[in-house]
Amino acid sequence: MNNVFRGERAMERLHRRGLIGGLGVGLVGFAAPAILRAQETRRPVTTSQAEGPFYPYDDKPTDQDADLVRVTGVDAQAQGEVTHVTGVVWGPSGRPRAGALVEIWQCDHTGRYIHRDDPNTDRTRDAGFQGYGKAFTDAQGAFRFRTIKPVSYAAVLDGEQIWRAPHIHAAVSTRGVRRLTTQLYVAGAPQNDADILLSQITATQREGLIRPYTPGAGSESGALTAHYDLIVAI
Repeated sequence: MNNVFRGERAMERLHRRGLIGGLGVGLVGFAAPAILRAQETRRPVTTSQAEGPFYPYDDKPTDQDADLVRVTGVDAQAQGEVTHVTGVVWGPSGRPRAGALVEIWQCDHTGRYIHRDDPNTDRTRDAGFQGYGKAFTDAQGAFRFRTIKPVSYAAVLDGEQIWRAPHIHAAVSTRGVRRLTTQLYVAGAPQNDADILLSQITATQREGLIRPYTPGAGSESGALTAHYDLIVAI
């Protein structure tokens, strides 16, 4: 038996031991690349941002569905640019999260929130705008809201007036636990660069929160669409 053949037989025996026995260094060698690949495919979670003072803990409307443009019992629909906000809730491994609760809340076209402590009492709140809505993700982790394009509004910080970039507040909960609280922004809004919250995060983090609002192909006539992927840790 020549040395080459003898070496091939030895390698064959070693290979069988590794596969059949399932023990030893060989198994670790096979597992390590798989672990590394899993680590490489993990996606960073969506950047959290402040809930803000106007989450309607005690002021939720009776109508809380995913259509914020129409309010039950009010004839007129909300003023503003109708927008279909869509998205998918993902886990960091890339799996969609079915059954997640997604909540959004935002001011109306005048800058008023549906909240008793909103200081902008000089403006009449739009009775046709729901201000808050919720939806559960489907089997593919997808959600959809019908709302208005967010607008900029004045706020007071430490006694000084500041202007917030247009944004929609969003929260994601799974199994009854809040997993993400953040704010969703409009690409190209002139207030983005100077916004007090956006200026505190990196360019990469901003990319996950700022999306274009474009005319919706095949959707409601004249409406805009915007899509956000929300990645939660669990």
